[in-house]
Amino acid sequence: MAEAIKSWKWHWVPLTFLLVGVLSVLLFSAIHRIRVQQQVNSALNDALLHLEVDTALFHLRVEDFVAGEPWIDLNEAVARMDKAIGQADVMLNGGKEPEQAPLAEAVQSLGLSARAVELKKLLLSFKALGLGRAGDPGRSGSGSSADLAFDVEFANILRKAEGIERVCKANTLEARRTSQKLMLIIYLSWGFFLVSSTAGIWVVEMRRKRAETSLLEANAQLLSQAAELTQHREHLEELVQTRTAELSEANASLLAVIGERLQAEESLRRLDWQIRQLSAELLEAQERERKRIAMELHDELGQALNVMKLQIRGIEQELTPGQTGTRENCEKLLAYLDEEIDEVRRLSLALSPAVLEELGLVSALRWLISSFKRGHAVEVVSEVAEIDALFPEPHRVTIYRVVQEALANIDRHARASSATVSIRLRDREVDFVVADDGRGFDPDEARGREPAEKGVGLTTMGQRVRMMGGVFQLSSHPGKGTRIRFSLPVDAAGG
Repeated sequence: MAEAIKSWKWHWVPLTFLLVGVLSVLLFSAIHRIRVQQQVNSALNDALLHLEVDTALFHLRVEDFVAGEPWIDLNEAVARMDKAIGQADVMLNGGKEPEQAPLAEAVQSLGLSARAVELKKLLLSFKALGLGRAGDPGRSGSGSSADLAFDVEFANILRKAEGIERVCKANTLEARRTSQKLMLIIYLSWGFFLVSSTAGIWVVEMRRKRAETSLLEANAQLLSQAAELTQHREHLEELVQTRTAELSEANASLLAVIGERLQAEESLRRLDWQIRQLSAELLEAQERERKRIAMELHDELGQALNVMKLQIRGIEQELTPGQTGTRENCEKLLAYLDEEIDEVRRLSLALSPAVLEELGLVSALRWLISSFKRGHAVEVVSEVAEIDALFPEPHRVTIYRVVQEALANIDRHARASSATVSIRLRDREVDFVVADDGRGFDPDEARGREPAEKGVGLTTMGQRVRMMGGVFQLSSHPGKGTRIRFSLPVDAAGG
């Protein structure tokens, strides 16, 4: 019975790990479906954006044609309008391309079919009005009834498209909230598992201490028995038999204690392995979340800024020559939007650099070093060996993040004038070195700080390297700079 209880106590950890893992898989599956829905909504928003832009260009070209502008190519404007009508038809019935089929499904699932039908009718009516004006420009000039009807129909199209966009954005926001709730459940589940595991380790440690105390008590008892044997030497034979039985019992007890201690050490090793596995999965989840945020920055905010540029360009083109002040303000606003678009692109690349996936680790590291040179007044000397084929993709991401964090520390803390980045292949091992001539620090003093003061940058770097089977070294002295070196075995990395 006692053995069954002990077995149950040691098997609850993998059982809990299995249950939490299954729950996480189910939740990640739900999150994946939500993200697919968000991508379809994003594609629908893109289709509406192109529809609005094509319609606006048709409106502008017809106005210019009626006004007598000789350079207007009305056939191009009609083609753009036909493209906008085609977009509306794709939203209703799907298209020939595989990626167009989900648009019609999204419109139906969001209850937007009636609005899409109305939008298509408005586009066809708008095209007919525009062609009518172009066919009789003398009677449909500015201020005419045809001009007013043309503008009213254009405004109706924009309102209808904006209504569909609002529904899509509301659905996307709701899906994002649901995804965030599911991620919170995953984090809480793993947090509960970590706390439970830590409590189990503490219980094992307490048992080990009690076993050591029992060993000391048994030793003291043996010493007392030896003294007793000396005092009763005349009764040696009888005492030997008695004490032999007692020693046998004590020996069995010691063997049982030693067995429990070995079992506790084995459990500690298993828990340490499980914690390492959990840390690796958490880092992988962090990379996925960074990639998702980078995609949202690029796809949503970047596209919104580009649409704003197009709208301001349209406003600027409609200004009269006398509105110079307004035109200057438009130019300033466009310049500001260009800066913000570059900033969004920089943030997106910092979170999840596309060059790492498209061109490989070496190109990504060279791009990272080049970007650091451009953005900081630090002279950087670099030597990057060709190591793309030596590491699998997860380890390439980890290597990139460690070098990125090392350069970020130089930017935030070092106040250096020069730095060195060296990546060399030696036998079956790759050495990475990032050094600077900055102000440096005392590693012992930094390790003694409170957790809230010392941060997690260096700690995280060391953990990432050790999870890949590598060795992480840090050397620094006040006023003499800092040197970070880590080495990874190629065999262990999977090269």
